Amino acid sequence: MVDVLPKLQKVGDPWTSTPSRYYGPQNAQTRAGNGYIDHNDGVNSSRRNYGNGHGTKRGGTRNRVKSYNSWGRSQSQMSATSRYVSAPRPTKYTRRTWDQAASALHQIPLCRPFHGRACACMPFSMNGLIDETTTNLGLQNLLHVSTSNSDRYYLTRKCCYVFHCLNLRTRFNYPNIPNKMIIRDERVTSAMEQVVTEEMENNGLATDDQKAYSSLIAKHTKRAHKLLNDMKAAISSTLIRLTGYVLFKVFSNLLMSVTIHGGQQEVIERAAKRDTPIIFVPLHRSHVDYLFVTWVLFNRQIPAPVVAAGDNLRIPVFGWLLRGLGGFFIKRRLESCKARKDILYRAVLQTYVTHALQAGYNLEFFIEGGRTRTGKPSMPKGGLLSVIVDAYTNGTLDDALIVPIAINYDRILDGNFIREQMGQSKVPESFWGAVRAIIKVLSTNYGHARIDFGQPFSLREFVKNAKGVASRLGLNQPQNQPQSEIILGCTPPLSPTPINVNSSPVASDLKPLAPLPQDVTTTTLVTGKGHQRSLSSPASSDHLRLKRTLSNPSSAINAISRTNSNLHEARSNSSLFGNDVTDEYRYLVKSLASHIVYDAERCQAIMSTNAIAWLLSFVYRNGTSLFTLTKALDALRDSLRTRKRDTGFSGKSKDVVIHAVKLLGAGLVRVEKPQETDKLRCEETDVLIAPITLLPNVIELNYYASALTPVFAVDAIVATSLLSLLDCDLWSYKDCSLDILIDREKLIKRALRLSEMLQNEFLLAPPCASLDTKLHESVDSLVDMGLLQNAGSIHNRWSDDSDEDDLTFSLCYKMVPSTSSLEVIGAWTTMLAPILDAYYCTACNLHTLITRQTPDKVFIQNTQNHIAALVDKGTLRYGESMCVEPIRNAVKFFETEGVMESYTQDSVRLLYLANEYDSEDRLSAFIAEIDCYRS
Repeated sequence: MVDVLPKLQKVGDPWTSTPSRYYGPQNAQTRAGNGYIDHNDGVNSSRRNYGNGHGTKRGGTRNRVKSYNSWGRSQSQMSATSRYVSAPRPTKYTRRTWDQAASALHQIPLCRPFHGRACACMPFSMNGLIDETTTNLGLQNLLHVSTSNSDRYYLTRKCCYVFHCLNLRTRFNYPNIPNKMIIRDERVTSAMEQVVTEEMENNGLATDDQKAYSSLIAKHTKRAHKLLNDMKAAISSTLIRLTGYVLFKVFSNLLMSVTIHGGQQEVIERAAKRDTPIIFVPLHRSHVDYLFVTWVLFNRQIPAPVVAAGDNLRIPVFGWLLRGLGGFFIKRRLESCKARKDILYRAVLQTYVTHALQAGYNLEFFIEGGRTRTGKPSMPKGGLLSVIVDAYTNGTLDDALIVPIAINYDRILDGNFIREQMGQSKVPESFWGAVRAIIKVLSTNYGHARIDFGQPFSLREFVKNAKGVASRLGLNQPQNQPQSEIILGCTPPLSPTPINVNSSPVASDLKPLAPLPQDVTTTTLVTGKGHQRSLSSPASSDHLRLKRTLSNPSSAINAISRTNSNLHEARSNSSLFGNDVTDEYRYLVKSLASHIVYDAERCQAIMSTNAIAWLLSFVYRNGTSLFTLTKALDALRDSLRTRKRDTGFSGKSKDVVIHAVKLLGAGLVRVEKPQETDKLRCEETDVLIAPITLLPNVIELNYYASALTPVFAVDAIVATSLLSLLDCDLWSYKDCSLDILIDREKLIKRALRLSEMLQNEFLLAPPCASLDTKLHESVDSLVDMGLLQNAGSIHNRWSDDSDEDDLTFSLCYKMVPSTSSLEVIGAWTTMLAPILDAYYCTACNLHTLITRQTPDKVFIQNTQNHIAALVDKGTLRYGESMCVEPIRNAVKFFETEGVMESYTQDSVRLLYLANEYDSEDRLSAFIAEIDCYRS
């Protein structure tokens, strides 16, 4: 250890507390090395929320002074609220007093609840790795390190990041995986034989031509070596330490804080001590995401994972850097037709990932496939996830802990995606392009960043639950096997009870299994876990020789799992995966991917720019005063708290608005102030804040606002469906009771149909939950709001010849619109309006496909031009409707509905109408169905 001075205990942030007169939370937090984030709305607390200094010299002070002066506060007012006097060098007595104050703080309710709990459908995972200590830990700013505390020597404080990085352990045993081991795997050799056989048949060669066969084998073996050399990671402990220090310096200049919940860090640290591979699955917003998880793990002294990166990032210098930090490069479109035909590549990729997990590596990949272009989570891709599921179902892995992760920024460092959303092609990554981007961001303030780790859940527990759902759905269940049979290896790792296979199954609980026979458990070739060991455990000379590959199924677990599991290995040798997988397997991978994205979005913190952009885009599109926007933000924060969603900001709402408006910039938000002479006397009602709704600026503003759309998506769907049942303007009947009755079942049915239309836009419910239940809960919230009033039950009509027993009743409501309720549902319906406009215009453009075929890119471009023309005429209000993503999602929905079909010819995807809809009449009915949801 470089610095041997004692480190004070870290303390969380009090939610509401009265600071001590001498040793308040500010001083305790500063000395503990944590970023102090006060959630009180007092004057003194609000001054600290958007700075990074708190008595230090790093960042934030200049920005705070500038913001207050520009909004009309005098220098004396600013100084009175922000001045912080650092303490003198501590004595023995003062250090003891600080410790007592820090201990007292632990008895105060701490700042934030623990977000990201595992789903209730996995009770063992939900109750494991977490206790009262983890839930009570507060938020921590990772840029505030303990080596900067005032009790350290001057040199230690001056070079705090250097000493902090030197104190951390980074030398873990990262084993090398030889190319020969992967190429000799049965999966790769079988794929190679299949490729050689097909090539010989295509070239008209005889199957017994040994010379040609050997030549082709050597050719594809050489290609396999090249694929691995281009793909494999080469983790360097020295590079991780050096990069960790550089990131500390870069982030401290670009960002005011990088915040994470202390309880989430504690849970990940506990999970890393288990002899089970960890699969980190972040949502993808920025290229910085590749570094964030590894940097956080570096700070907690956890081995770096291997990170799946697109081969577009394999550029000079930066590609080498990513590879040394754990990156391995894969093709970006694994599910494309061209990638599926490359059997050898898929076999090599799957085998490499499987061997890496067996060798003890953790894995990180972005389940969305690429960065989100819309601001909300994209639909998941199942490529790499299917590799993990396949490794579990065939017995290669006994289990894995899956960790959903959400990373959010006040401003993303990558700029914006306007070019791509306008339909232009993506600019390829290059060395000089990366250099220019780095130079550009180094002179910009990007506000705060927040990373949230979801609670790890067991893959085997999820598979057990998904198997039960699949059996109820009747997905490829063997006729001779009882549905209550337990899968070996599906007992959660956090279960405190021993395995017992004779227990009777209970629907709500997982049943433990019996211990393996003696001849199985005493095998000397593998350990009791599916992968070999943790990287932090001592290295062994025979570590890489203890493998359970398909060619060496040394554990009896593999054979038993294949025999007893309902998850059959119906897959091709190359996997990733061919068309010969079962429906149950597809359901398993799809439901797991959806659950991960849903959990990650649920634990994502809402940043200040997200909240302000959402209010300006969907509530105050024509602009409003600072005072009104502040009140609206108060209401929005209350709503988020009610929905158990966390925010990445704190303090007075007025200061949050000012902070967010400054970060969004003049290109997205217009601020009109009084004349310069009256600036010091201006009131909040005199400052007008309005969004820039011109193209293409509004597209970038919508990107930040879209982070909130999944939060209110279900309510927005119900509100839009409710308005579609009415043919009147509710504002005309404000504070009056309408005579119109709303049938609850009819409302739910219409909301289900709209949910089906928007299935490519939102994940409205996890696979383990019912969407119907979510919609009913949303209707109940409208009743609690007072918009709907119970009108009793009425009977449904029946024909004269029907039996009286067929009489059914349905619950009905009367509309009682008030100003507050209309404002709320108005914001929700406005949130969906741009998406529905895009779907409607795309459906109208289907007329161009009657009796003809069109390339998909041409069709999308024509639709964008059509929307742009309508926006220019004023027919459409929302310019963001012309974004590419909702148009593409509309095309996917039309194909799902059987309205249009497609095929690929010469690498060009052609769209055409199905025979049933290849006429004006049928198309008009389909378009009218979409139009009925547009207000």
